[in-house]
Amino acid sequence: MMHQFNQTMDYLEQQLSEEVDLQKFQQLSGYSYALFSRLFSILADMTLAEYLCNRRLSEAVTDLRESSEKVIDIALKYDYDSADAFSAAFKKFHGATPSEVRNGKPYRVFPRLQLSLKITGGKNMDIKIQKKPAFIVAGVLLEAIDNSQCPSAWEQLYANHSFESLESLGSGQSFGLCSDVKEGEIINYMAAYDVTDKAKAEALGLSIKEIPAAEYAIVPVKGAIPASIHHAWKYVLEVFFPETGYRHSGAPDFEVYTEGDMSSPDYQMELWIPVIKG
Repeated sequence: MMHQFNQTMDYLEQQLSEEVDLQKFQQLSGYSYALFSRLFSILADMTLAEYLCNRRLSEAVTDLRESSEKVIDIALKYDYDSADAFSAAFKKFHGATPSEVRNGKPYRVFPRLQLSLKITGGKNMDIKIQKKPAFIVAGVLLEAIDNSQCPSAWEQLYANHSFESLESLGSGQSFGLCSDVKEGEIINYMAAYDVTDKAKAEALGLSIKEIPAAEYAIVPVKGAIPASIHHAWKYVLEVFFPETGYRHSGAPDFEVYTEGDMSSPDYQMELWIPVIKG
């Protein structure tokens, strides 16, 4: 993953003033643009769109200081519709206008990002690879939402259905399901329970999703939610994927919840991340 990630970042760097070829992007990264954006946001603690915007505004300084190009031409080069829009974004980022920076005022440097393997001192999260058979989940599906809105899916689910009715659909296992990711942190999220009685789930008016058999990295998570989930994802992307050669397959991934106090440092759950080799 590390080599592919850096290759992809090299390509994006070359395309700061050009349109990204999505087919070439997927060939380099092994991921769709949307899924790569989601994984990037976990690694970098910013969205890919924010990163690219910051890189363009950083590179624009070179154009201003080393050429006589008009501000409007630099704005258009970096995909701004007008000189005013570019100048407003530039001033917000650098703390100075394009003209002021051109005339010698200090500016902010935003370096490009590259992934390097972290040395973790022998610590590991005891991740296991396991084939899961096909199964069905049902619940409340929220489409094209920000990560911060995921709890509202659970609020809606429990506002309209009792624990007892949801647990009676199957084994009682609850899942947070992320699928069909959009740009950056915009995702489809489902607060769901496993289902063996599909007709009963339909009668409750729940959204139903059939999950095909797949191989998963089973990632143990310990600690208060959501910080512990974010920490586990970062470990997978920074350590587990680069060391093992696995990568996200693009299928839905799951937060697998257990009973307990989710704000406790001792709370335990799992992530099921669908994986493939290479």
